[in-house]
Amino acid sequence: MEKATTTDQSREQARVRALDSLQLMGTAPEERFDRITRIARELFDVPIAALNLLDERELFVKSPGGASAATRPRAETFCDVTIKSPELLVVPDAASDPRFESYPDVAGGRGVRFYAGRPLALNGGHRVGTLCLFDTKTRELSAADRSMLDELGAWAEAELQDSLDLDQARDVQQALLPATSPGAPAYEIAGASLPARAVGGDFYTWTDTGDGLEVTLADVMGKGAAAALMAATVRATMLSVGTGEPSEVIRQAAAGLGQDLDATGVFATAFQARLVLETGLLDYADAGHGLTLVVSPDGTHRQLRAPGLPLGLGGSGSWKSRSTRLDPGDVLVMFTDGLLDLFGGTLEGLDAIAGLVHDNPRPAALIEAVRNAAAGKQEDDITVVALRRAN
Repeated sequence: MEKATTTDQSREQARVRALDSLQLMGTAPEERFDRITRIARELFDVPIAALNLLDERELFVKSPGGASAATRPRAETFCDVTIKSPELLVVPDAASDPRFESYPDVAGGRGVRFYAGRPLALNGGHRVGTLCLFDTKTRELSAADRSMLDELGAWAEAELQDSLDLDQARDVQQALLPATSPGAPAYEIAGASLPARAVGGDFYTWTDTGDGLEVTLADVMGKGAAAALMAATVRATMLSVGTGEPSEVIRQAAAGLGQDLDATGVFATAFQARLVLETGLLDYADAGHGLTLVVSPDGTHRQLRAPGLPLGLGGSGSWKSRSTRLDPGDVLVMFTDGLLDLFGGTLEGLDAIAGLVHDNPRPAALIEAVRNAAAGKQEDDITVVALRRAN
């Protein structure tokens, strides 16, 4: 008996870890889940259809959420029984069922009589929640009804699995961002990529060349998983080109990406820069991006411009390198249009962004200020890289 109890505990711990990996407990309503419960309610003509998630102690109503969202003790809920079996649980009359007649939902004010629950499992087999139907009238489920509830449950499982897959993809995407800070103590550098969804189509990278630093920022058209997949392709291609004169790096990357970009109908904007640490000389090329500023200590700023169309649209000779110099205290800031959207969405917002840089000249502080500005307002992927010459 002790061995069986230990086994049950291990299984429950693994199940809860699988639930935790979704990071959905206590989260806001989502249309992808509300759509399922809305269809279930109409399809089965019941007053309540819900998608619930259960951890070791609590049941969380993920859908329908909003003001009616609730977290309640898991014990003495129908769903606590449902997740313990891979089969549908159908209770035609809970008031006459000795297993459930004393449950709060049955004996209490809600007066539940009918319940049907479909356990929801991830690919690993762990049952993390339920899709369930409630009614205050007794009723049965036909074989066809059971089949439809099972199909809706499979749809809900696919949405849950997508959450897990996207979370894992997000972790991978974030892990590919650079973690070192080359150029210290003469230079400070920091960056962040904040996808509007779990993953995004922006990326940045930098490379220490010994006497210099090369920085790349790119923005692939679109959002979400498709954009992230192409961003990974663009990143790998640009890194494979290696270091060199910025317009030549872009040209070679565009040549390598041409077939993929043509096949998918996707294009990407990019900014490529090469910095000489000792002198502050900065060579750069721009592939249709146009969102790079140098902000001086006194708050004045200049926009770095260079000719060239986006990758996937530009010809082999459309990119030209330009040069400027970073003086002590200057901050080079590169960003994608998601940041511009926070300041009106037009180039008039560059002044406000320059002001944000002036107020937060240290790169790490600037990145934190961007995170704060984006909180609750972000609609597009935001990527920012800031490089400051300290002396």
